[in-house]
Amino acid sequence: MLVACAILISACATPTPLAPTLAPTTIAIAPGAPANTPTAPAQATAIIAPPTATGAPSATPTLEPTATATITPSPTIAPTSTPLPVREIAQCSEIWQPGYYKLVADLKAPTNRDCIYVQSHNVVFDCDNHTIQGTERKDKKYEFYGFFVRKFNFPFMETPTNVEIKNCKLRYLRTGIFVGGGNNIYIHHNDFSNNRDDTDERRFGVFLGQADAGGLRLDTVNGGVVEFNTANNQAVGIDVRDSQNVSVRNNTAAVNSAWGINFINVQNSEILTNTLRDNIRWCAWGSGTVAEGCDAGGIILQTGSSNNVVRGNFVDGQNGNGIFIKAHAVPCGNNNLIQGNKIVNAKWNAIEFSFCKGNKVIGNEITGSYDAVWLGFSDGTEIRDNVITNMTNHGIISYNSRNTIVANNTIVNSREGIYFYWDTWDAKQFFFLTPSPDRYASRDNLIANNTIHDNAVAGIRLQNSIFNRLESNNLFRNGTNIRVEGRADGIVIVTPTPPPTAPPTATFTPTAFATATTAPTLTTTPTITPTATITPSPRPSATPTRR
Repeated sequence: MLVACAILISACATPTPLAPTLAPTTIAIAPGAPANTPTAPAQATAIIAPPTATGAPSATPTLEPTATATITPSPTIAPTSTPLPVREIAQCSEIWQPGYYKLVADLKAPTNRDCIYVQSHNVVFDCDNHTIQGTERKDKKYEFYGFFVRKFNFPFMETPTNVEIKNCKLRYLRTGIFVGGGNNIYIHHNDFSNNRDDTDERRFGVFLGQADAGGLRLDTVNGGVVEFNTANNQAVGIDVRDSQNVSVRNNTAAVNSAWGINFINVQNSEILTNTLRDNIRWCAWGSGTVAEGCDAGGIILQTGSSNNVVRGNFVDGQNGNGIFIKAHAVPCGNNNLIQGNKIVNAKWNAIEFSFCKGNKVIGNEITGSYDAVWLGFSDGTEIRDNVITNMTNHGIISYNSRNTIVANNTIVNSREGIYFYWDTWDAKQFFFLTPSPDRYASRDNLIANNTIHDNAVAGIRLQNSIFNRLESNNLFRNGTNIRVEGRADGIVIVTPTPPPTAPPTATFTPTAFATATTAPTLTTTPTITPTATITPSPRPSATPTRR
């Protein structure tokens, strides 16, 4: 609630505000606490293959408890004592003053400007289920925004604080809602679908770098919640950039040609309990092959998006990749937690990340993709407590990575359960890599306490991967249980006691994500003023090389 103040609504004329009075609004930030992921040490009894004498091995990672990624809860808005009267809006307008605004009719957006500008603190805009739309075009190359929340008061350039937009339907626009700077932004119960796309009617477009436009975009936002929105059939569903302390939760993003949810340079934020379906495009890959995928996917974290939590999402259908931490010649996303997600039938990799440190993949259920977890040139990764079934290629595949812990996973009915390998790479293509004396050897990895069975070629395969420890893994009915090729310096293999004779009964419950290691959740919901309740066939060659 806000104290009474005057407003100005203007479609084209210069605003003349009535003198407002506004009581200060307090922002409270709830403290967060880190969560740990303790794992009991494995019991080992026999060394099958001792280290080869090729120099002293470096330290081998152990199953010690490690802290998971944490996020800082977003601020909430403390309501003030006096509610504002509702101000009715019946045309595209400029909001210059604090207030509660309610749309009373569907709006046709102009062809030469954005429809609603918000240039004030403490604004609630309720579309009351009305529609703001542009002019439909076959090529979907729409321009201008439905809402543009932007900095104001030149030359001081204040950043809008405490802005809420709800119950809107936005379509045939470049971007439904664009926030070009804000603090404590609350976007909820909207449908921003069928906006700009950069593919043609065949869903053919460029191999993805950074796609632009779609349903919602937040730029340089500190603190906010995006929830219970629908964002379908455009380039990007929900797009957050250069921001922090943002929670994107309980949204649906489907049939977008780039990504369902996109983070670029976003820190200390979360992507929680969203539904992502069929976010994919066709393109010409680097080899010239025309195929699906093109780095599209359900959820992507790019360009230094670090210390985020991606938890409890349902990623279903033909997404190019399921969850993707992307870095190639750009800052990497480090120390992210991917936990308790269900990923089904991704076209290529259910989870993929490269060139990063400290990422954790914990307690996910993955089925029906090409590779379940793909990592390359990564350091200090943890992959624990996942259930992986029916992969076309690999359960877990690691390329030129080190200090990885793979523990307590169940991997069933893939071509190979776990594959760690080292291979050469094109120095020109990977020009951004810092020099490594061992040329990014695959080394110092721990594979322990996994249950791996019914994989056609191998349960565990190591190729030119050195100083690894394989400890107490349960291997059944694989083409070969353990296969070692090329260099095998310092590999230790320890069998469990007693050796198992049958696969244990699966204990993973797909919907019981709460049983996985938990991390702090953004549980607060910003409110500005009380409102009425709302009911609410292998992959073509790309970078880096897949095997």
